[in-house]
Amino acid sequence: MTVEKLLQIVVDSCDNKKASDIVVFDLEKSDFLYDYSVICHATTNRQVEAIAEEVKENAKENNYKIYNVEGLKESNWVLIDLGDVIVNVMTTKDRDYYKLDKFFEKYPVKEV
Repeated sequence: MTVEKLLQIVVDSCDNKKASDIVVFDLEKSDFLYDYSVICHATTNRQVEAIAEEVKENAKENNYKIYNVEGLKESNWVLIDLGDVIVNVMTTKDRDYYKLDKFFEKYPVKEV
């Protein structure tokens, strides 16, 4: 299975649960230990949790390893480590506050 297939599964999972402003940063030519960073947000903690659970479930169903999940209990910002793809699901408030997109803005955005 390819990283592109994993990336498509992640983006589709986020979209299925109505995540807002899904952005994929292409980090393949950077010094990061992973190839893509996916960032999206939702208006409530419950929706953040639902998006994160959908990503986890679909990754497992397609035999991708989930290395770590952080923040699921609070569901303000959930980080899912899928190896070559890191997924950040945040509340709108946390995305505005932490400005993670700004950190990656120098890298190209991948259309998925």
